[in-house]
Amino acid sequence: MDRASEYNVSGSLLGLGENMFLELLSEMELPQDVQKFLALNKKTYKLILHPRYARIIQSIIQISPSFIIKEAWQGRSDGNKFFHSDQNDYCTIAIDTIIREGIVRIGVIIGNNGFYQTMGIADASCSFAAGKGPWDDGKQEKTVRYWGYHGEFDHITNGTRGNQSYTDEQKVEIEVDMTTVPRRVTF
Repeated sequence: MDRASEYNVSGSLLGLGENMFLELLSEMELPQDVQKFLALNKKTYKLILHPRYARIIQSIIQISPSFIIKEAWQGRSDGNKFFHSDQNDYCTIAIDTIIREGIVRIGVIIGNNGFYQTMGIADASCSFAAGKGPWDDGKQEKTVRYWGYHGEFDHITNGTRGNQSYTDEQKVEIEVDMTTVPRRVTF
């Protein structure tokens, strides 16, 4: 077998067919690689209709969180869930995922939080001490915070209200888009 016709491939890479294209997509880890690959030819856009396509794309941009818990008294994690301890203390937990490019989605559930739960994103330079809030120690402008009890956002501004609230043990997804200027986060 030394000719493409013996492999039943016509038209080079485009002749491989949708199953091979989907297999190649499933091996890619970065959304940018998928975008470049799909831009090869208009024929590849037919893949969007294939049932496997959505599952592959979802697996590429969905990140499983790894919680950084500095002190045992702060709480415990289980998969994409963090359970706050019974302490009535600030508990800022970071996720060990640095997003540098592309569009990435992270879904987390925070439990045993009571009334004051906050989720958000932080600059990669931030490190959070146990017992401190995400705005403490000069991090007010390096974090974007989404408060659950009344849907308030904090960043450079102090409290933009009117968004949907969320409750204890409700899954919240955070989508970070590093492809836009300015960068964008959606909860």
